[in-house]
Amino acid sequence: MSPRSPDYSNYKTVTSPELFKVKWEPFYREGLVRSTALKQSFKHFADVPYGSSIFQTLDIYLPDDLREDTSCLIFLHGGAFREGHPAHYGFIGKPYLDRGFGFISAGYRLAPEAFYPDHVDDVAVLMKWVYDHLPRYGLNAKRIVVSGHSSGALMVALASVRTDWQKAKGLPQDIINYVVLAGANYDHRTEFPENLVLNPSRREEGTVLCNMQRVPGCATIVFGVNEINTGDGRRFERSGRPLAEELKARGSNVEIFALDTDHQGTCRVLCDENSAVFAAVVASLKQAKER
Repeated sequence: MSPRSPDYSNYKTVTSPELFKVKWEPFYREGLVRSTALKQSFKHFADVPYGSSIFQTLDIYLPDDLREDTSCLIFLHGGAFREGHPAHYGFIGKPYLDRGFGFISAGYRLAPEAFYPDHVDDVAVLMKWVYDHLPRYGLNAKRIVVSGHSSGALMVALASVRTDWQKAKGLPQDIINYVVLAGANYDHRTEFPENLVLNPSRREEGTVLCNMQRVPGCATIVFGVNEINTGDGRRFERSGRPLAEELKARGSNVEIFALDTDHQGTCRVLCDENSAVFAAVVASLKQAKER
């Protein structure tokens, strides 16, 4: 099976820019260029399949100095469940690689091939692959931080609070114990993206607060106070704060970052070496290393 192309020219954000308050074509163009350049600097494995779908692939980047206790940051991209590719987001890993951590940029099935609950199934398949195969690349599968932006963050959040997939995959229940959630709407009871569910009656299944069977040990939650892209830019904070409060109430160690930025900014801040968000992610990677 040939790898899926990272061409973004047919993405809705690119073909219909008038529908969005931020420009996405330059974002994808820059991301692809920077990610391609990163592959010239670090050992990597591109388009590695973790499942049977052409969308279920990941790019692995390795630091120069691999050790038995090397932690890894796993990132699931955004794109409203309809667009995105791991090759666009490798650049996020550079400052982590510079500090000796591994980095994985992962894709997943997109609409119209997949709708909820397929997204959580993809995270389960991904975690099974990570658990079984990461040691072959010199990384420790028990020392991971799982992150995502936008739709990717919703997927990570939903998988991290559920307990109905780990045992079926032969995985420890706490395999997702450190999460970094950026720029997502976690509550779809009153509004939901058309690419999330086919049947509106399932909207509660796509709402994190309605699926709290467990909580991750550590959660970093990032949102813009008016995170413009489409629609109401305040919905990210409106759903992010209640999620953080519920996680705290159930025992998670939670850090909240309310930023003055747009929807792209909550993604870019993950690799901004001067930001408190970046420092928090590094701290999680170090804690995972000590686990």
